[in-house]
Amino acid sequence: MKRILLILMTMCFVQIMFAQTNSAIKPYVDFLETQHVSSKDYIFNLFENYDIVILCERDHREITQYDLILDILKDKRFQNIQNTYFEIGNSKYNDKLNEFLHNSSLTDEEVTKTALQMQRNMFPLWEKANYTYYLKGVHKINSKLTDNKKVNVFNLDFGILWEESDEEKNHQKEANIGDRDSVMAVKFIQCYKQSKTKKALLVLNFRHAFLQDMFGRKNTGRFIADEFEGKVANVYINSFVLKKSNVTDQDIPKTVVGTPQDGKWEAAFMKSDKRDVAFNFTGTPFGNDAFDMLPFPNEMKYSDVFTGFIHYNYLPDFRTVSGIENFIDDEFYKELVNRYQFYNEEIPSENELKMDFNTVTEETYREEFPDTVEEIEKFLN
Repeated sequence: MKRILLILMTMCFVQIMFAQTNSAIKPYVDFLETQHVSSKDYIFNLFENYDIVILCERDHREITQYDLILDILKDKRFQNIQNTYFEIGNSKYNDKLNEFLHNSSLTDEEVTKTALQMQRNMFPLWEKANYTYYLKGVHKINSKLTDNKKVNVFNLDFGILWEESDEEKNHQKEANIGDRDSVMAVKFIQCYKQSKTKKALLVLNFRHAFLQDMFGRKNTGRFIADEFEGKVANVYINSFVLKKSNVTDQDIPKTVVGTPQDGKWEAAFMKSDKRDVAFNFTGTPFGNDAFDMLPFPNEMKYSDVFTGFIHYNYLPDFRTVSGIENFIDDEFYKELVNRYQFYNEEIPSENELKMDFNTVTEETYREEFPDTVEEIEKFLN
């Protein structure tokens, strides 16, 4: 009898604990039940009130977010915007890039080859597959549009025209010296002011997309917001946050991957069956939460840092892709040797580079960050 009573008491205690856990996400779930605007429609709604919309990109490797961005670009409404700006990519090749993106006569093989060449123009090398995935997607969209409606992509990052003389490349290298955030902002501002259309979609990663100064650093988003006061919105795409690690060993990173509010946000979306939804942060339980994307003390709320929030796909289903087939071949390795010598850097072996950059690896967040997924699922059991 005592054993049965103990079992019943244990079951009751567990039920109470689950109820308490679920109550932690109830305010979010209740709010989400009132939200029905898709991520894509939300972006176009923002463009009715703002000229410039900045998307705060996830982990560069995460590929499903680009399905959303490409879905926005192929929407008929984007034909009134046309211009996208990308944090990564050699800005010196923007003219050649858009010549490629607007050329509808290319074969699939030529598209793949040219997109790969555009990625090869970056230095240091970029091993993530997001850039070529994005470029090939934009080219496919443009192939179905008339010339005056085609999408433009402008890279904002430092760049050198590798075909130039060493003297000219040195001039370009010297021009690249400076704060990266301010350089990217200046390039955007110059390009935007020259554009016929006065709407723009920017993709900036993590803190570069913030409209607030953070930890003594001015972000690209803040520079742009200062220049175009009242005309800029920024949107946080659901992602991970960086948390302080309890491990103090110097050989181990001092931060670990987590989720906003220790998993409550993502659990609420999963509980509400809201894979694709978006809203403004102001006046919501999400926007009122303490800003915890970075492991530094601050007094910010999420609504202080971002205009709005996009939830697109559940975090355990995020998919990362690194490495590109045939990225390093014998001919390109010869060019890389010249680049390493130009920067007076040690030249890696050809086999080492091929192993690092040609090997394609795909992984879900559930596989890569099981502890982070457990952080979410503890609110769903």
